Amino acid sequence: MSDNPLIKLLGLEEHCRKAANATELAFVMVNDSRALAFYRQAALYVDEERLKAVSGVAGIEAGAPFTLWLERVIPRLETDSARLAAPDALSGPDSAEWSDWLPPHALLLPLKGREGKRLGTLLFARDDEWEEQSVALLTRAADFYGAAWEVLHRPSPMTQWKQRLIAIPQWQRKVAAGIFLFLIFPVRLSVLAPAEVVAHDPAVIRSPLDGVVEKVLVRPNQQVAEGDVLFELDRTTLSGKLEVAKKALSTAQAELDQASQQAFFDPKAKGTLAVIRARIDERAAEAAQLDDLMTRSQVKAPRDGVAVLDDPSEWQGRPVNVGEKVLAVASPNDVEVEAWLAPADVIELEPGDPVSLFLNSTPLSPISAKLSYVTFEAILQPDGTLGHRVRASCEPGPRMGLKGTARLDGHNVPLIYWLFRRPLAVIRAFVGM
Repeated sequence: MSDNPLIKLLGLEEHCRKAANATELAFVMVNDSRALAFYRQAALYVDEERLKAVSGVAGIEAGAPFTLWLERVIPRLETDSARLAAPDALSGPDSAEWSDWLPPHALLLPLKGREGKRLGTLLFARDDEWEEQSVALLTRAADFYGAAWEVLHRPSPMTQWKQRLIAIPQWQRKVAAGIFLFLIFPVRLSVLAPAEVVAHDPAVIRSPLDGVVEKVLVRPNQQVAEGDVLFELDRTTLSGKLEVAKKALSTAQAELDQASQQAFFDPKAKGTLAVIRARIDERAAEAAQLDDLMTRSQVKAPRDGVAVLDDPSEWQGRPVNVGEKVLAVASPNDVEVEAWLAPADVIELEPGDPVSLFLNSTPLSPISAKLSYVTFEAILQPDGTLGHRVRASCEPGPRMGLKGTARLDGHNVPLIYWLFRRPLAVIRAFVGM
């Protein structure tokens, strides 16, 4: 090869252009640069990936003492222009160890991209001082080294992500971190449902038989005692049947008396006595049953409490079937919260979870309650829509029949989930995912 340094510089530039990848280019930088100036050791340090190549070796041993020393020293010596360095440029143990790792005279050249962005540092070290021509040639080589490195070197996705992250202004990173922390702040997942204060364990009063309600003897919210008559069924038909049954019983008894007298004189009459007695027992049972129905047609309160029913005038004259609910007797101090949860609002709820009831009459004074249960299946609500029945126990205080809105609190979730749960559900239902 010619001794002309310019020809050597052009040849080295050609080697850079022909490098297939960044690894080959790094080898050219630290080894082939001897064509321009003699040196004993060279190293390539990339700002984002630390030490990348060292002259005379095929690969870098990450945990080697020489590698760790270079990665610690080069960032302290690097500048934006060519720089000569010696052991006195450092202080402390690093300066004392210089002679163990490098010759005394070092040259540091910055690698820059086409737009002037700093990419890394080339370090050349030798035993003699650097002459001006060698520094100029290596500085010129560092220019096209940087341009070639920018083209061939493709940082890993993680490195690119770090670079973009570092490029973001600090105030924007702080704002983003604040928003992120705010969105992951744990909050209670809650849903709202229409609610009402109802009796906890009311005694449901049902019609004991088929008939027509003749009279309701109590008013809504009236205090009743055990044994008080609540309502009566029409007994006209029953009283007629009872009268007929009693007359039939009297007739059968008369027949028995007559047959008994004839039995003294007519042996054949004795055979009819058993038949007549059986008929008497049948008539007596029928009369007893009708008498029991007459008694049961007056429905009485099974315990103390208040009467819970609609307008009594609406019940008078209404036909009812056996087992049909007419009213209820409940304790005014034994109440609970009943809510209807829409199927789209169902969340994971456990017995004992907190429930807050905001009454329409006192919306600023919520009532605390504890969840008792949520039905698994949606059932038909009074308004004709489907919903899950919710019951929650509360302390005595609110009056039965008061309505409002219940807030049911579930487990803790990030705030971002709390905010976007419903929109995501709507989007998922729309796109069919």
